[in-house]
Amino acid sequence: MTFVILFGCFGKFIIVIESVFMKNSIQKTSSYRSPSPENVLLALLLETPRDGYQLNQILRRELGHVWHLSQSQLYATLRRLEARGWVNGEEQESRRGLPRRIFTLSEVGRQQALRWLMTPSRCAVQIIRLELPSRVFLIQRLFPAQLQDFLDRQHKVIQEGLYRLRAQLERIPFDQTYNRMAVEMRLHQTRALLDWFEQTFNSIFNGG
Repeated sequence: MTFVILFGCFGKFIIVIESVFMKNSIQKTSSYRSPSPENVLLALLLETPRDGYQLNQILRRELGHVWHLSQSQLYATLRRLEARGWVNGEEQESRRGLPRRIFTLSEVGRQQALRWLMTPSRCAVQIIRLELPSRVFLIQRLFPAQLQDFLDRQHKVIQEGLYRLRAQLERIPFDQTYNRMAVEMRLHQTRALLDWFEQTFNSIFNGG
């Protein structure tokens, strides 16, 4: 009887440990958020207050092949930002007499927009594919004098990422075929990213 009770308690103990482990794993994974257009919208509001329609028009025209965002998704994003206290929405009457909601940045939202705008993306192809065109477009539009410095810092981040992958590959034994395969693929992607970056922004690096 004692054995059964102890075994039962031990079984519950394992379940508790597994639950805690799974919870921690989920929290750790969720901390690596995929890129979101939230910061792009915030940065567009640095320029001037805008309504959702105006923001949508700019996104479609300038970054339509970067962010595939429907108008309903855009308004849902603005509601999240407003609930978070990063933007303030105010109903105003349009020329046609219909109400429209104008969004302005709060001080917290302004700080978040500036911090995101001037911080290079970490060295990951999928993240840079979305964030780099957005940042370059916005910095060139809002703070053109700071574009060179930003590109220099982003270039350094990609170079350092390439060096880390090379070092990581060197540490993997040759008999670990599939581990080497995974790192080699990332290495090729990052090298291609660096080549593209240098070719695309070569005139800026050379002051042309």
